[in-house]
Amino acid sequence: MLTEKRDSLFKTENGISDLKKTSDELQKRLNDIIEVTLKISELNEQISKHNGQIHLNNQFVSELNKEIVNLTEKMNEVRGDKSVVDQLRKDQKGYQKRKTELNEEQSLYRVGSEMLKDSGIKSRIIKQYIPVMNKLINHYLQLLGFFVQFELDENFNEKIKSRFRDEFSYESFSEGEKMRIDLSLLFTWRTIAKLRNSVSTNLLIMDEVFDSSLDGNGTEEFLKILEGLTADTNTFIISHKGDMMIDKFRSIIRFEKHQNFSRIAA
Repeated sequence: MLTEKRDSLFKTENGISDLKKTSDELQKRLNDIIEVTLKISELNEQISKHNGQIHLNNQFVSELNKEIVNLTEKMNEVRGDKSVVDQLRKDQKGYQKRKTELNEEQSLYRVGSEMLKDSGIKSRIIKQYIPVMNKLINHYLQLLGFFVQFELDENFNEKIKSRFRDEFSYESFSEGEKMRIDLSLLFTWRTIAKLRNSVSTNLLIMDEVFDSSLDGNGTEEFLKILEGLTADTNTFIISHKGDMMIDKFRSIIRFEKHQNFSRIAA
């Protein structure tokens, strides 16, 4: 019986191994299908844009053809009048010149359209700032006591690795962890704005940050970040936990409800 059980166990383990291989192959196939589907979607979008441009060009060509027909009819009517014929030929040259100008203008619009797409100038600008943004985001995450590796790609899709090996999505974290990520992004954008515009934002208003999902440790780390802001930054914290935060700030303004209106408490 022991030998039979061992044989059965061996067969089961082999079966599990085969199932795992099959599962890996199916997962790889699924990833390939997803990638192809995304490419098809992109191509369909490009086809739609090109079809729209073709439609506009066809309309323009149709209008030009109508004008040519009208001019031809007029030319046939006044064929015996040389002055009218000369005028029509002059008009024809003007229309041909205008057509050339419109074709050149269309080429410029096409080039401008390509430059303004996500894959154009915007992509080049984003490439310059993505490494700096990722560095700042992870810096603030560590300051808030959340040790994960957070990365944004050029399309602002996030990749989050916990313990620097397991990948997670934003939605898989707790509300407190999400708040740490949100705060890190907020402070990163402020820093990027300062780097980009050479202008420091001197006003920061935080509405009920301490009232949401930050735990005690996260609150302390967040307060340290606020203390590290430059002296010319005017920080206003709106909170319903006034009694708990009374010793954390330089000054406090209390508000109260009076006949369904908010007013500064006496």
